[in-house]
Amino acid sequence: MRQPLWGDLVAAALVLRRVAPEERAGRMRALIDAAGLGDRMRRRLGRGHPLHGGGSLMAAALAACGGMPGQEPFLDDPEYLAALGCALAVLEARQRAHRARRGSVALQSSRCGPRNPRPIGYIERHRPRGDNAMTQRAKAVAELDPVWQRIRAEAEQSVRDEPLLGSALHASLLHHASFEDALAYRFAMKLTSGELGEQLLREIASAAYAGDPGLGKAARADLVAVHERDPACNRLVEAVLFFKGFQAVQAHRVAHWLWREGRRDMALFIQARCSEVFSVDIHPAARIGQGLMIDHAHAIVIGETAVVGNNVSLLHSVTLGGTGKEHGDRHPKIGDGVLIGAGAKVLGNIRIGRCTRVAAGSVVLSDVPDCKTVAGVPARIVGEAGCDQPARSMHQTLGDDI
Repeated sequence: MRQPLWGDLVAAALVLRRVAPEERAGRMRALIDAAGLGDRMRRRLGRGHPLHGGGSLMAAALAACGGMPGQEPFLDDPEYLAALGCALAVLEARQRAHRARRGSVALQSSRCGPRNPRPIGYIERHRPRGDNAMTQRAKAVAELDPVWQRIRAEAEQSVRDEPLLGSALHASLLHHASFEDALAYRFAMKLTSGELGEQLLREIASAAYAGDPGLGKAARADLVAVHERDPACNRLVEAVLFFKGFQAVQAHRVAHWLWREGRRDMALFIQARCSEVFSVDIHPAARIGQGLMIDHAHAIVIGETAVVGNNVSLLHSVTLGGTGKEHGDRHPKIGDGVLIGAGAKVLGNIRIGRCTRVAAGSVVLSDVPDCKTVAGVPARIVGEAGCDQPARSMHQTLGDDI
């Protein structure tokens, strides 16, 4: 089948929009097969297939829905965008498989010299013109997602400022149709190893984001939290590409999804790789809320039964651990809005109240009420929290109220 045009995908999306989401992938594959049939008929008979014209996806889609509807879809129609995304995903998978097959054939053919050389001017006539379908869809989706739109704009500016990183920025961000796709790619690239390759890891992450849309929402909250609370983060794109705390938290969210799905060995594999790559060891069963910021993210340990609330800030070398080798519920429960300073250890099945500050280097062994500051070894209450949202303010000095 020839390289599809944007109009092909629009037509396919109009068809897929009419079927149930779980049936869209199969319907899209049927459209591709129909378009391929048209191509084969054209080559054999010198004319188009009576139903599918020249073999294009558009012709197959038009035949499937009885002609193009009178009105064009709007980009703010979520059902249309979802159908378009499905069409792109299936088509890209087919094209990757096709390129892999062609590469294998080319490798074998090269041993016997070139065969069927392209006519002069073929490459120039068939060179892609303008944005491809994926890029156009990515821009369309970005208009509905302000976080992703800003990331793309910052990445495009980075390409202009540092052309040597252009290839990496396109591969990591600009090539992808959504923030979730980019996160799945980063997940795979950072955690790939000789034991589990990049493609399998990417498929695992993509399945997680498709299976739980809340993962993408939490990732956006985490990203905004890093940008708001870390003075070293001047752009969203910096955290996505370079901050291992953000990347480690997103990897944990995928591992936690695997744990909930019963795929515990794979979840533990992801945990082990995160520990090796990021020096962040979070058990996949640990429950973490949205808006988590881990600054510097070195030597972080969070145990199996730990619970971390929303809008929490952790600094490096924080441990949320147990007090021994007992089983069962044995790890801390951290309330919303808590700030835990560098090197602090919170141990045992204890509760840290909302909007509390734990001073750097403290060892907390007992419950802490809401809106307090604790410090020392062992930690004791030394005053009020000093503000409504310590995790957001990141203020860690002991004021006059202490």
